[in-house]
Amino acid sequence: MARKKNFDPEHVLQLAVNIFWEKGYADTSLTDLTTHLGINKFSLYSTFGDKKTLYLKALAYYIDNQSIPALARLNEPDAGLIELEIYINNFIELQSHQTSGCFVQNAILELSLSDEKVRTEGSRLYSYILDSFQKVLTNAQRQGQIRNKEDVEVISHFLLLQLQGIRVLGKAKQYAVIRSSALVIFEYLSKLRY
Repeated sequence: MARKKNFDPEHVLQLAVNIFWEKGYADTSLTDLTTHLGINKFSLYSTFGDKKTLYLKALAYYIDNQSIPALARLNEPDAGLIELEIYINNFIELQSHQTSGCFVQNAILELSLSDEKVRTEGSRLYSYILDSFQKVLTNAQRQGQIRNKEDVEVISHFLLLQLQGIRVLGKAKQYAVIRSSALVIFEYLSKLRY
């Protein structure tokens, strides 16, 4: 008969997100994990597998429970340019509080050359972001907020690129550069209007 777990696996997964986000994959030791997660090695291995498997589960958990929900308003049928601007503004504001950057971006930079699963998770998130941007921009066109001739796919690519750059600058604490870049992004969006 299997022993009952004395911990909540989802809570432990969130703790794993935090330690991997802070330290990265390579710099997080097994001792770091057992100490931070509050479970022993046996429980870690029997519940989550090895360190890499735990890392990948933590990455997927972060995407599904933090990244994707942050885009929810953009995917509502009535969302338009205002919702996109609010999302971008909140995203930019968040960078002054996230000293460790973005967990997904950190994972991609650290491991995507050597780990296809990390690359796949990053692509999954970026595809979702692009789809969300395209959806809200298409809604904005349909609502008469931006010109129909604008290519929402190209605009979405531009916004993704800008926001990922802002994440890097946030990690480097380049807040003045972020603020001035934000002004350019909002000016660009205002020029899309009728």
